[in-house]
Amino acid sequence: MTTDIKNRIQDLRQAILRLGANAFYCTLSDAHLSEYIQEADQFLTYLTGFTGSNAQVLITEHEAYLWTDSRYWEQASKELEGSDIVLMRQGEEGVPEVYQWLAEHNVTTPFILAAPLETLSLVTFNSLAQSASRIMDFDDALINQLWPLRPSRAVRPLYVHKASSESAKDKLLRLKAYLSTKGEGQGSLLLTRLDDIAWLTNLRGSDIAFNPVFLSWALISQEKAHLFVHQKVLNSDIVSELTSSGWTICDYSELHEKLKELISQNTSILARETDLNAKLFTEIKDTFKDFKHPVALWKSIKTKEEIEGLKEVMKADGQALQDFIDEVKVRLARGEKLTENDAVDILHQKRSAIEGFIGESFGTIAAVNANAALPHYEPKEGEGAIIQTPCVLLVDSGAHYDKGTTDTTRVWFLGNPEDFPKEDLKALRRDYTAVFKAMKALSEATFAVGTTGFDLDKIARAPIHAIGADFGHGTGHGIGLTLNVHETPPSISPRKREGTLTAFEPGMIVSNEPGIYRPGKWGIRIENMLVCVEKPNGLLGFETLTQCDIDQTLLEDSLVG
Repeated sequence: MTTDIKNRIQDLRQAILRLGANAFYCTLSDAHLSEYIQEADQFLTYLTGFTGSNAQVLITEHEAYLWTDSRYWEQASKELEGSDIVLMRQGEEGVPEVYQWLAEHNVTTPFILAAPLETLSLVTFNSLAQSASRIMDFDDALINQLWPLRPSRAVRPLYVHKASSESAKDKLLRLKAYLSTKGEGQGSLLLTRLDDIAWLTNLRGSDIAFNPVFLSWALISQEKAHLFVHQKVLNSDIVSELTSSGWTICDYSELHEKLKELISQNTSILARETDLNAKLFTEIKDTFKDFKHPVALWKSIKTKEEIEGLKEVMKADGQALQDFIDEVKVRLARGEKLTENDAVDILHQKRSAIEGFIGESFGTIAAVNANAALPHYEPKEGEGAIIQTPCVLLVDSGAHYDKGTTDTTRVWFLGNPEDFPKEDLKALRRDYTAVFKAMKALSEATFAVGTTGFDLDKIARAPIHAIGADFGHGTGHGIGLTLNVHETPPSISPRKREGTLTAFEPGMIVSNEPGIYRPGKWGIRIENMLVCVEKPNGLLGFETLTQCDIDQTLLEDSLVG
């Protein structure tokens, strides 16, 4: 495999030289800037062998670098071994970002960078443009030449999501009214985010792994609403649903022609700048207007009826988790050999038996001891560690159901604590208790209207900071209603960005997942789903939605408080 990677990078170098470029850059994204992407868009993975979900790669004439965050440092070290690709530990002190590295090492004038513009956000494009005099599009045709067996993009049938308490027609009318109120009645609003479009149309699909969305674009004006979608996936019922809701159906490929038509008429193209890829922005920039449309915010606020449906789901999902760990304990007690892969399979069996089950909301993490110290560890097929007691088993998992999406993390101690090394057990209890206290503190928080996830993050981290620890990921993320398991807003994190700076409102659903990770030892993360609710005296707080017992084996009563 290492030889294959080296050959692929060498072929790429020859391709960029033929273009007249000095270097190549790409990231893990697609034209819609999705978190999860189809295999056809994973050129970075093909090129480097790295299988994590977040990375950037820079290839120069003589060097190759891959940037990824702390969740994947250990994984990347293993997967890049022998490839001559240098791992850049993003976020570590002294490690420059890509654009900083380019500025420091760029001695060529003019410096031309080749990159797939369709997969670059404007923020990324603009940061790279600080050091590159020109960024040249490395389009699909060039990728196809370097990736002869590149998979085709999958397009699959759609279905109506019936759990939404607001009709697609009413959602569209609400959006048109908003445009008019904001004085943008003459413009056309461009939606590019797949979950925004799925929510607005009350349709779901399976074009993207773990996200029940479908490849699409949307253009909305006062006169017409155009949905651009692969028409071969539409049946007569879906067509009827869309047309009766006020949508005109176009083929997915027709967006660009429609944009040209609007631009020729000098029609304003409204969109969130952060939602546009660089190639699309270049296409519409002459009539583009940055417009903070409210679809993402509306999507994040679930109705009382939707929350009640989700509670039903959470009860069944919690029982599946309990049944899962009960079976694992029984089979281990019988002396059966179980691996992390077996745990993933057992949990899938439990969940898939629930009425309304659609599929997992992300790849299940089942991690024993030191593997649990990798926040985004996922056992590869046939390579999972054996579950040997005594041990710590962390399982982070979730699923999509017809009435909602779940995301829960539990840590169980399996075996007799007395068989665990004494000093390690003491430290393990301390860590587990601190994480429990952190999760509990956020769950029970009461706060004023206007409070953001940036504000709330401090509450969860305080008990962990108190023992001299911290964690590198956010404390919580928004969760969609049979939609993306990572939804923004809201977001709870110490990093200032749109999601963390959005004030919480009743109906917003968020995860609560503080953690502590000891490399080579264990990882502890306890995660519940919360919904923001009104409290007395005009205040806000949370109600816990997750219904699965928390293992108390490792709780140190004297430290709980």
